[in-house]
Amino acid sequence: MTENANGLDDIRQQNQDSELFAETQIGEYSAVHASTFDRRDRGRCDLWIGVNESEVIYIFVALRDVPEADDPCDYADQVGEAAIANLTS
Repeated sequence: MTENANGLDDIRQQNQDSELFAETQIGEYSAVHASTFDRRDRGRCDLWIGVNESEVIYIFVALRDVPEADDPCDYADQVGEAAIANLTS
């Protein structure tokens, strides 16, 4: 978990001109796939999930030699869903 003054909004602001920037939803939480360089073709994906107004979960997936590596963000989303399912107050 990473704490920012403005949570996911800070991540959006920092990455607005990044090669990879895609809004998404993980469960009931707003999220973004964001990275300076788009390396999905190499099996990499960055996922940021806003869990409250100041904290985000950061998940980085790096798949190598995996046939499904053309969609690493799907794997990141699955990890994100599992992570938020286990959040406690």
